[in-house]
Amino acid sequence: MVSCTSEVTLTAQKDGSVKVNFDGKCGPYFETMLRSFSDAQNDPLFDVSAIKTSFITDGFKNVAVKAPDSVSISVDMISPKTTYLFSSGLVIAEENNVFLKVSPAILKNFYKAADVMSEEEYLDTIGSFYGEDASAEIGSCEIKLKLVSTDGKKKEVSVPLTKLLTLTETVGY
Repeated sequence: MVSCTSEVTLTAQKDGSVKVNFDGKCGPYFETMLRSFSDAQNDPLFDVSAIKTSFITDGFKNVAVKAPDSVSISVDMISPKTTYLFSSGLVIAEENNVFLKVSPAILKNFYKAADVMSEEEYLDTIGSFYGEDASAEIGSCEIKLKLVSTDGKKKEVSVPLTKLLTLTETVGY
């Protein structure tokens, strides 16, 4: 999901799994755009039941999905080592810590996406398809990442969304 406010917390569990918490909210331009694809103009943007079923089908445990309002979503779940978060190489849990490793190859595999673009190319592409407002909204988005070890030690970092989507080198958090 693209939004202007997103927070991801990954908390290492003693059994090697990772507790995942995601909170996100669509920005005003993307709310308008997404609603233009739907007949239900005032309904929530997110099908909570379908999202929950998808995560359960993908092997996540204790999945809870909520839509606090029509443009926000909150997901809490446990990711065993058998899910795509681990098999993609994106999440690494070892010695009671959790790490996030991001690279062009990992993102391409994780999203099953095309080749990585520069930030400028990415924003230009979004702008040409969805308009300058969409490009500006994505350009201002930041993802707040929190990594928590089993003993409660936290590492927090905010990363521009476009940086994550257009990496040219491996980055670890």
